[in-house]
Amino acid sequence: MSQSITRSLIFRAGLTMAGIVILALTSMLGSILIAETSSGDAAAINKAGALRMQAYRLLSTRLQEPVGNAALRQQLERFDASLTSPVIASLIPDDPRHPLADRYAAVTEMWQGMLRPALLTGEQRPPPALNAQVGKFVSEVDSLVGQLQQEAESRVQMLRLFQGIVLFLTLILVFVAMYKLISDIVPPLRELFHVINRVRHGDFEGRVDYAGNDELGLISHTINQMNESLSHMYAELEQRVEAKTAELKRSNESLRLLYQAARQLNSSTPGSEDFRDVLEHLEKVTGLGPITLCLSQDDAERAYQRISTQLGDRPDFCQAPDCGPCLSGERVPAQVRPVVVSESDRRYGVLLMRYPKGTPPLRWQMDLVETVAGLIATTLSLGQINDEQRRLALMDERAVIARELHDSLAQSLSYLKIQVVRLQQVIRLQRPAAEQEAIIDELREGLSSAYRQLRELLNTFRLKMTEPGLEAALNETVREFAQRSKLKVLLEYELRHCPLTPNEEIHVLQIVREALSNVVHHAQAENCDIHLQTTESGQVRVCIRDDGVGLAEQHARPNHYGTTIMSERAAGLGGTLDMHNRAGGGAEVELCFTPQVTAGSESVTLLGGT
Repeated sequence: MSQSITRSLIFRAGLTMAGIVILALTSMLGSILIAETSSGDAAAINKAGALRMQAYRLLSTRLQEPVGNAALRQQLERFDASLTSPVIASLIPDDPRHPLADRYAAVTEMWQGMLRPALLTGEQRPPPALNAQVGKFVSEVDSLVGQLQQEAESRVQMLRLFQGIVLFLTLILVFVAMYKLISDIVPPLRELFHVINRVRHGDFEGRVDYAGNDELGLISHTINQMNESLSHMYAELEQRVEAKTAELKRSNESLRLLYQAARQLNSSTPGSEDFRDVLEHLEKVTGLGPITLCLSQDDAERAYQRISTQLGDRPDFCQAPDCGPCLSGERVPAQVRPVVVSESDRRYGVLLMRYPKGTPPLRWQMDLVETVAGLIATTLSLGQINDEQRRLALMDERAVIARELHDSLAQSLSYLKIQVVRLQQVIRLQRPAAEQEAIIDELREGLSSAYRQLRELLNTFRLKMTEPGLEAALNETVREFAQRSKLKVLLEYELRHCPLTPNEEIHVLQIVREALSNVVHHAQAENCDIHLQTTESGQVRVCIRDDGVGLAEQHARPNHYGTTIMSERAAGLGGTLDMHNRAGGGAEVELCFTPQVTAGSESVTLLGGT
């Protein structure tokens, strides 16, 4: 565009300069021609003026010399040469009617016909009329000189007039060029630059009003088309940006909804209020509603719970108690879209959402609703799995309690029952008092043992892991036994890299507590070390060492079931329990088992193993 403008300006400026140059050349050429024609004027005037002096000199010589005098003859010849000199003759026009030609002819005729013959008369003294003739001739010569001067001045005047005309034409050309530049070029250029400046600042609404057929008109038309195209493109881009922004905002809100819903539903056991919060958030994001969640048992024909974003928990399209059509999704009210809430081919209910008439849900709205329905189904499935696991854990715990009671307290009570029967027989048979006292002593010892076993079982069943993790529970156990006795316990825990399941942690804690209890009651030890680590094969190794009296040869004494329970717990972990005396004194209890986190691995090497 700027190049086209430049070419137009250069073209117009070139035309102006060409005109000025032509006028200047014309002025110079005319001046040269006029000066060339006037080059002999001064010489001619000078030569013609000299004729007057020569005429008076001839008169003076004729008055002093006779006619045949040589000096007179020479002056006459010089006068003839001066009168017919090319200097004068070249200025005489060929037109006999020209004033200068007529004047020259009159001077020549007067010289040839009157004054020259008068000067050559044979009289000794010239006639008195000669002076008058010379004076008349000089007057004619003066007229000729004046005519020559007038012709020379006319040429100069012509030169001045020619130069003035050329200068006037040059000024007119310059003024016309400047006027055209100011009126025809500067306003369109100013308007073009104004529109371009608006474009530079992002305003594409400017238009150029100039509509000429020249380059500026073409440029103006091009800029108007460009601005119109840019306006359409900019508007389209703004629409696209707004659409993308709205889409990104919608995606962000959808992700926030999914994150908050997943966090809320999985943080704890969800209730109806949690589901209602999720449904209200879903209604706000999708713009659909009211949204109703109907929960039912699998293959049931009636919902057991209804949660809706509409006040009253029952939308106007609800057909309860006839819930079969909605739950099956086969026949739902108008303007209602059902989404089945299912997980692993198990149905938990249906999610019903109402939409405005004539505007069914979009694909992204359906995807978001289906995703939320999947989260709700997953939450319900996890809740049922959790309840099932809790039931199984409760049954396992009850089985453990029953086994513990059967293996310890039940056997002690059975033994006491047998002793009571013996005592009754002894009393009925009236046996000696010593025999009765022996049975009574056995009953007393049995009761003490049963009471001690009951206390151990109560301590075992009341055990709680108030802080998360096995290490915290072991530290609490060490503080407990240190406070109950003078035993110094050192704990070395090197299992931070090896996570254990809650069941494994409970069994390890119970075995350590039972071992510490045996040390406190039977070992007579002052120091005890507890070391937990992993081996190179990936097993967990738990060692309890003391510096006491060691184990008896038959450490599984009657009516003492602690070591038996420890062995059963080790077997429950799929490991082994080894109890033996140490070479330097004292006893060592060693538990080894493979944790579930590494079970099934062919080769596992854990940091911290020995």
